Amino acid sequence: MLADIVYDGTLSGTAYIILSVTLLVIFGGLLWCFYRAIKAGGEHAETQLPDDGEN
Repeated sequence: MLADIVYDGTLSGTAYIILSVTLLVIFGGLLWCFYRAIKAGGEHAETQLPDDGEN
């Protein structure tokens, strides 16, 4: 039913395509998430002034 797996030490072209698409989705999603977080964090931020050290 299933063919025997023969591994010759290299990946096939299909495996490289699947690997590259998977990495693109993962890293693209992380970059998009960081972009959205930075964009959302900077919208309503008030200007922060340095403390003078006194209460």
